[in-house]
Amino acid sequence: MPDITLSIPEEVYKKMKEHKGIRWTEVVKKAIMDYVYRLEEGKLEVTTEELLEELGSEFEKELPEISFEQAVGLYENWKTNTCN
Repeated sequence: MPDITLSIPEEVYKKMKEHKGIRWTEVVKKAIMDYVYRLEEGKLEVTTEELLEELGSEFEKELPEISFEQAVGLYENWKTNTCN
C-alpha cells in the first residue's frame, strides 16, 4: 500500500495529540476512501454548515441580502471549483 504525507494546521495537530487512543491514519484513510467513493458515484454532497464554512464569515453576513437564485449560482460555482 502506498504512503502519503499531508500537512495540517498546528492547532489541529495539538488537538489530535490530546486523543492518543485514536488511530489517525485510519481516520484519514477512511475519509479519503469515502470521498473518492462519493466522487465516483456522483454522490458528493455538501452540508449547509460545510458550505458556509468554506465560503467564509463575510459571505454568511451577506447571505440574507442575496436571492435564492444567486445563492444557488454561488453554490454551483463553488461545487464546480472544489470538486474538479
